[in-house]
Amino acid sequence: MAFDLFLMVMEAEGDLIEPFDGGTDTPPDTGAPPSGDAPAQSAPPDGMDEPPPMADDASLGLDEGMPGGEQTSDDAVDDQLGNDSGDDQTNDDNANDVKLSDKANAVLNQRLYQQMMDRNQEITDIMENLNKINPVLSYEVVKLNEKPVSRLRAAQEKCKEYMLNKFVDSKYGENMLFFQKVDALYTLLLQCIDTNLKKYDEENS
Repeated sequence: MAFDLFLMVMEAEGDLIEPFDGGTDTPPDTGAPPSGDAPAQSAPPDGMDEPPPMADDASLGLDEGMPGGEQTSDDAVDDQLGNDSGDDQTNDDNANDVKLSDKANAVLNQRLYQQMMDRNQEITDIMENLNKINPVLSYEVVKLNEKPVSRLRAAQEKCKEYMLNKFVDSKYGENMLFFQKVDALYTLLLQCIDTNLKKYDEENS
């Protein structure tokens, strides 16, 4: 195989290959005096004395920023871009969400506080009106209203106490749940008082 390749190279250069004569011991007469020394090799062309120096890794910039010469291009890109950029963005988004949540909670609590104030003022007005008409009501009706009115005042006081001591430090959901319960109690007691007043109206109709 090596001999065939040699023939192909030589034929490509246009040189004729002399047939190989393996049975002749005497070399052909070329007219040149025999010599024991091998013919001197022709000198290479100018500028071809030595092969060009191989560029080392440092000149090619392959080992810059690569400790131990093992850092890949992907690692270099990660270093330049920053591996924690995604985490920082996530943290910023979470912080913004928390701020928006706090603002929304404050706004909703402010509205709920005003709603509770208005409802308590309504209860106060009702009880004042009851006190005004009590002298004209029958003893039976006043006696029937005594218990629901007392419970209505107690519920109102409890609501005021909650607003003063717990409302500000509580979340909107907790405050809303409390108000729904106390407002339901207000409504139940007012219905009871209204039923008793209707009895007086029926008695005097």
